[in-house]
Amino acid sequence: MLKKFQCRNPIKLPTDDEMQEIHNQTLQVLEEVGLYFEDEDALGILEQNGCMIDKKKGLARIPNALVEKSISQCPPSITLRGQSHDNAVVLDRETVQFGPCSGMRIMEISSGKTRPSTADDAIRTARLADALDIMAGVNVGLGFISDRPADINLVWNYAICCRNSGKIFSLGSMENSVKWGIRIAEVSEQDIIIPVSSTSPLGWRTEQISTVKHAAKSNRPVTIQSMASPGITAPITLSETAVVMNAEILGMLVLAQILKPGMEVIYSCFTLPMDMRLGTLASDSIELAMLIVVSAQLSKFYGIGSMIWGPNTDSKAHDEQCGYEKAMQWLLAAQAGINLIWGAGMIENHTWMELIPTADLRILKPLKKWAIFRVTTSCNHRRFKIFQRNITSPRYPPGMIMILGKN
Repeated sequence: MLKKFQCRNPIKLPTDDEMQEIHNQTLQVLEEVGLYFEDEDALGILEQNGCMIDKKKGLARIPNALVEKSISQCPPSITLRGQSHDNAVVLDRETVQFGPCSGMRIMEISSGKTRPSTADDAIRTARLADALDIMAGVNVGLGFISDRPADINLVWNYAICCRNSGKIFSLGSMENSVKWGIRIAEVSEQDIIIPVSSTSPLGWRTEQISTVKHAAKSNRPVTIQSMASPGITAPITLSETAVVMNAEILGMLVLAQILKPGMEVIYSCFTLPMDMRLGTLASDSIELAMLIVVSAQLSKFYGIGSMIWGPNTDSKAHDEQCGYEKAMQWLLAAQAGINLIWGAGMIENHTWMELIPTADLRILKPLKKWAIFRVTTSCNHRRFKIFQRNITSPRYPPGMIMILGKN
């Protein structure tokens, strides 16, 4: 039986009034600026439902009434079932569960060296995740199994998950693999995670739109994820990034509800800031953790489930830095009430460490009780102006005071 936890008093960054303001600004962006859809069929569908379309630019301006109607059609809770119904993942207002993520390469604990992963690594990873009752699902890679054909690598991933675990697994919306992942799930009579990712700022590519169509046709939930990056593909302030993130997610949510009214939708944030010193994504940043909290608030504001791919770290080893960075993101995501925190197993921004889920549990097991059961003070009164700080300022000391300091 999978372990489930309850977050009944989630922390907050923006106040309720500020959440309403984010929503209002999002509606303004969708109606006045619009979203780019790289799909003529999607533009036609949106036009038939009252959107203003600029076919030359591929833009759809979505009226407020259509956005509000689409939000109201989303079911308030979702249950994803594995091959065994004991392995059910629940996405609602209170439930918190954890899952593994995947890496591009694998790091061996014995030597500390990285190498390409193999099918044997993927099988052992799937069986390990299946055996851990705190892991709500299984994930073995993003299409980089070195000893399997490149053109069907993701399909191999799905098959390994299905053969070696009775839990849900996640697809990757690339390489034309989604239809095969859905077919594998149908044959094994289980649910899956079907994610789509925006092309920020304010855009959706053909491959991701096609994935939403596949999900709608197969009557399966879709996880809509924003990839807005503060200071790069979104404004540098986190509050304005939240508006861009929300606009991208709600715009695709509208299309999903047009394709299939009542379609189950999961709200997901992957808004990685950039480290301005190095020009690399700051996957370890406290700013990402803060935006995760805001995404949890927005999902509850709209009454839909939430998920993140994290926590993340920039550490190149399973060391103190790794534990510190991952614990901060895990703690805030759990305290905010994210339903599915899908990220045990990664270091160095998507390198997989051999048997790292068991190592991550050293962080997660004491953390989960503190984060969900013992923290009862509310952060409702933290001012949004503090939340809006610039990401080029020194990160960690202000961030720690901001999130964990006393009211």
